[in-house]
Amino acid sequence: MHGAWFLQFDEQKDQVAIEQILRVVFLDPERPCPALEKLKCQLDEADAALEARKKPPEDSGPRIIGEGLVIDEWKERRERYLARQQVEGVDSA
Repeated sequence: MHGAWFLQFDEQKDQVAIEQILRVVFLDPERPCPALEKLKCQLDEADAALEARKKPPEDSGPRIIGEGLVIDEWKERRERYLARQQVEGVDSA
């Protein structure tokens, strides 16, 4: 029973985080005020952060290839080699 409670909480974890972040602020968009300007700045910063996350990271030199990637690359090269051998075998026959 105790484990089921944690499982339910894990499923609702995103909702809990959203509830902690959101708050209601009543502002009149027709009248400028410091709170409205602060919210606009926060929105601009959030948009800039989102755009920065969308951009691919810049190439910062040689990358370390993960263990599985080397094996996958070797398999792909081997498959291409075998396919080439089959094509050359068909061409010569």
